[in-house]
Amino acid sequence: MSTDAVTLELDLDVFAGPFDLLLSLILRDELDLLEVELADVVLAYLDHLGARDELDLESATEFLVLIAALLELKSRLMLPGEEIEELEQLAPAEAAEELLERLLAYARFRGAGAELARRRAAELSSLFRSAPL
Repeated sequence: MSTDAVTLELDLDVFAGPFDLLLSLILRDELDLLEVELADVVLAYLDHLGARDELDLESATEFLVLIAALLELKSRLMLPGEEIEELEQLAPAEAAEELLERLLAYARFRGAGAELARRRAAELSSLFRSAPL
């Protein structure tokens, strides 16, 4: 994990400490993700970035990937009947890589959905005449 995310100190209702420790506790199921306000984590990171002189794009990207993974996991936990992968076996780097693969797949499906919507709109603007029997 990059230095920027490691040095992020959090003071949340259910957790106080470094961001990397928060990730570890969540991945080991020692802290319930449903109790963590991820918006507060993002706000703390934005404050952390505001205190810095320059933006490190690599660490900002890494933070976004990790927080997106937590958001996805939390949303799955909130849905009834959804099976959740065992993330205990994944290291944070592997979890980030898995999330990146999912985001790329999502982008492909979103692009395909947009193309299908475009084709449907084009089809709806066409009129067809029925052939005589």
